[in-house]
Amino acid sequence: MKKYLISIAILLFSITLFAQKTEEQSKTLSKHAVGVAAGPTIGCGLAYQYTYSKFSALATFLPYKREREELYCVGLSFYYTLNQGKKTSLFLYQGNHFYYYKKEGITVSWENHRMALRMLDAFNNNSLGIGFDFKIFDNVSLKLMSGYAAYNNFTNLSLTGEIALLYHIPSK
Repeated sequence: MKKYLISIAILLFSITLFAQKTEEQSKTLSKHAVGVAAGPTIGCGLAYQYTYSKFSALATFLPYKREREELYCVGLSFYYTLNQGKKTSLFLYQGNHFYYYKKEGITVSWENHRMALRMLDAFNNNSLGIGFDFKIFDNVSLKLMSGYAAYNNFTNLSLTGEIALLYHIPSK
């Protein structure tokens, strides 16, 4: 009887050892990521991504200003993960990008007349599509996206392609 109780105790103890989470399983996905992104509908420049469950939001920003020239690209995109694998994931995305460009030209003067050239361009681009997130290293991922886009405040409709390289900040 004593042998049976000891055998059962060892068996139960060994089962609980196998039931514990491994170090790889206990790593949680990072909620925060930083990197760079480029695309006509998600924006371009520095990027920050926040993830909550299957939903993510990616903000991009690129400021550029010189003496007579200004450029601002601001993007905000939303993601919904359809299928999460170990190395890849499939997601739907919706991209929004605001583009602003202003350039003042050289002032031309002749016979008491002055003329200043000024160019101003501002528009929104929007898209819906599908993409893949590839895990390159432990904390680095590459997002490749493609979809259908509305350019220049819905004056042009066409296909689009987007890319983002992100470093996922490890959570404690």
